[in-house]
Amino acid sequence: MPAPVGDPVTAAAAAPPAPVRWDGTAAIPWHRGRSVVALGVFDGVHRGHARLIAHAVEIGRERRRPVVLATFDPHPATVAGPRRDTAPLADLDRRVALAHEHGADAVLVLPFCEAMARTPAVDFVRDVLVNALRATDVVVGEDFRFGHRGAGDVRLLGRLGPRHEYAVHSVALLAGCSSTRVRELLRAGDPASAATVLGRPHTVVGRCVDGLFRSSTLLPAPGRYRVRVRGHATVADVRADCGVVLHMPQPDARIEVAFLDRAVPVMP
Repeated sequence: MPAPVGDPVTAAAAAPPAPVRWDGTAAIPWHRGRSVVALGVFDGVHRGHARLIAHAVEIGRERRRPVVLATFDPHPATVAGPRRDTAPLADLDRRVALAHEHGADAVLVLPFCEAMARTPAVDFVRDVLVNALRATDVVVGEDFRFGHRGAGDVRLLGRLGPRHEYAVHSVALLAGCSSTRVRELLRAGDPASAATVLGRPHTVVGRCVDGLFRSSTLLPAPGRYRVRVRGHATVADVRADCGVVLHMPQPDARIEVAFLDRAVPVMP
């Protein structure tokens, strides 16, 4: 007899598997085999990041190995190096979900702190890529830097590869596609152009309390925008204090708001 509509067992079976996420190397199951590693910050998971992940997924299928995306939180630039705009384009949960949507089998979140910032590049390779992830292949952007004072790069990864039995794959940058560019466009009030870089509408997650939506994710510049909330099109006013007024009643709950474009002013 088929299960009745709304049966929790049937619903659970039909639901997609929850994204696999490890917070720190100690959380990685000890019995795991070798893996293909996509390494980077992936703060925006934009089209350039998607291309890098796709390359790792292709290698993983050829090797018949799982693909692990290794990322950092918080953004390394908040702890070490020259200060720059690191406003979050997606919270950590959404970054993990996007990584899985692009084909990653698991996400390793490496807490970036002063101790990690001081870790020599060769030690990072040994401790994370070799001992923890047992990498057969490491896929990085051509400009990726890591380790103390950014001493590690693609060339160092390549030199250490034969010793640790992994191959290195450098992925060329996608012209005009960067998290910095996305931030610039959002701060200029242009979410439509930001979506072109991201490969999807800029979506923020937050809570709507007492009719006002707030999020820790970067919002477009103050102004009125066309948005999508829970599958419905509406309008939102972004205020100077980063509060958002949605022109559609919402429950006091966690929701996603996708910013589409500037709203055309209504003529009197």
